[in-house]
Amino acid sequence: MEKARHTKQKQLLLDILNAYAPLTAMQLYTKAAEQCPTIAKSTVYRNLETMVQRGELCRGFLENGESFFSLAGSEHHHYMICRDCNRMQDLPACPMETLGKMTAGSDFVAMDHVVQIYGYCGECAVKHNI
Repeated sequence: MEKARHTKQKQLLLDILNAYAPLTAMQLYTKAAEQCPTIAKSTVYRNLETMVQRGELCRGFLENGESFFSLAGSEHHHYMICRDCNRMQDLPACPMETLGKMTAGSDFVAMDHVVQIYGYCGECAVKHNI
């Protein structure tokens, strides 16, 4: 794989993700355009794809299939995702310990997992009288 270029646009995206992750590509583009009005959507999408391929970012998926991105690191995250506004909040702990007990005694060997809980954030729950 060729050496990754470190452009101003890439650094801007990394800085935004460091401050606000997880974000969808459109949310990231909107925040980037506030700081760099000349940045193109294609630049954001191309950089995101390259950074995922290089292992610099993690990609998750919303219920509607839209991708969201966070910085790759030693800790993995699980999210509570609002069905209305797509706001994402970290789950405070990984549920794998409990889930692992549920699979004990089976012939299944878990290698990875993703946990996403869908519902409504407080603001949207009020808005929808839930």
